[in-house]
Amino acid sequence: MKLLADECVYQATVTLLRTWGCDTVTAQEAGLAGKTDEKMLAYAVAHKRVLITIDMDFRNIRHYPPKSHTGIIVLKIRPRTTDDVHAALKHLLQSTREEKLSKSLVIVDHNKYRIR
Repeated sequence: MKLLADECVYQATVTLLRTWGCDTVTAQEAGLAGKTDEKMLAYAVAHKRVLITIDMDFRNIRHYPPKSHTGIIVLKIRPRTTDDVHAALKHLLQSTREEKLSKSLVIVDHNKYRIR
């Protein structure tokens, strides 16, 4: 799976994604550090990557309609739940085909995920 990790995504999460075999580019590696959310998403679309972020603004489907992007995964991580969120994320990535994530909004919480 091809992912773009927003600059707010923990390095531990990026490392895990790569360990799990995900082709993950960070915002910093893509030259997007400090850029707007719109530029971040435009890069993801142009490079056919699913955006993974902690930024709760991306869960607004009126502002970021699923048909307008290649997929967004929003992680509801708080430091005390990092391991739980990583476990839910791993379950999502192992049990969901990449095509299902395309043009979808996925919210990953400490014990579950939901796809819209």
